[in-house]
Amino acid sequence: MVIDATGCGPPGACPQCQHPAARVHSRYWRHIAGLPVGGHRLIVRLRVRRFFCDQDRCRRRTFVEQVAGLTEPCRRSSTAARSTMRAVAIELGGRPGQRLCTKVGVHGRRTALLGQLTAQPVPARAPRILGIDEFAFRRGRTYGTVLVDVESSRPVDVLPVAVSSV
Repeated sequence: MVIDATGCGPPGACPQCQHPAARVHSRYWRHIAGLPVGGHRLIVRLRVRRFFCDQDRCRRRTFVEQVAGLTEPCRRSSTAARSTMRAVAIELGGRPGQRLCTKVGVHGRRTALLGQLTAQPVPARAPRILGIDEFAFRRGRTYGTVLVDVESSRPVDVLPVAVSSV
């Protein structure tokens, strides 16, 4: 099943400088895979606009409009289809998830499902140089390890170590 749609509405803002667009650069078709409807695969053929960013200080010259709730930059599946694939990947993993996706009609291959399992985001500033030191909570009995950001001299974490058996 194919649905033809056109992005309309006010021009978006540049994703880098947040300046609203005023000029259209071009238009083109995007093919977005959606959730199945009535047992059939759904493809949304979406005609989107590419805009100029007219700010002199902005490094981005052009950008594409995004339809809220449907598209994300550089993605070929809808946000609903991606969230379904992510739920399948969390519950079943690679090959079993692929078998389930085939049965329900979602286009999800083993590697695409595993690609949905991303690591937690790294803090805004992860330490570049990490110092490690061991110490005793109680002399001769309980030990711990402290991780320190050497550049800022702040502790990152304190890890307990098993009790000594000597």
